Amino acid sequence: MTTTYDETIPPLQSTDWNVIFSEVNSWRGACMHHFSMVEAAVTETLLALSATMPSQAVVRLRHLIGQRFEDLAAAIGPEGPFEDAGKHAFSELARFRENHEAFRTLLCHGTVKVTVERNGRWLLLIRTLSIRSRQPDRTMLALDKSEAETKLAVLKRDGTKLASLLGQLRKAVAKA
Repeated sequence: MTTTYDETIPPLQSTDWNVIFSEVNSWRGACMHHFSMVEAAVTETLLALSATMPSQAVVRLRHLIGQRFEDLAAAIGPEGPFEDAGKHAFSELARFRENHEAFRTLLCHGTVKVTVERNGRWLLLIRTLSIRSRQPDRTMLALDKSEAETKLAVLKRDGTKLASLLGQLRKAVAKA
């Protein structure tokens, strides 16, 4: 039995798993940092809105971050007590949630498998298992290194924009 060799494929490089895992964990940590910055801005905004409540309105201050995103959306969204002051932040909040909420769940609650291509670039497989309507709900995301870097850059950009708008909203309601 003879083995054929395809000269168009470069030879397999030696893999330094410590470097690979360091890169992956640094990327994951940077993503979590940007989510944490947004979550802190959301919480600070809820506290500021609650402290400056108009009339009989109520701003909910619940424990879980998903609930806080909902509470902020209710406070600054249509028919919310801060609808006028929060209209720009509301649309950005909705966009951030739509574009990043599912990724946050995968990143924070998923199991990660790292593989390496022949060229030495890593690939992540992130899987979650949850229960919806008493049935298993399995989700998987595959990202290569360049896709992961792009995802981080978009998360950073969107998170910075949302945090900035929420900061402006806090200043506006403090002056009112």
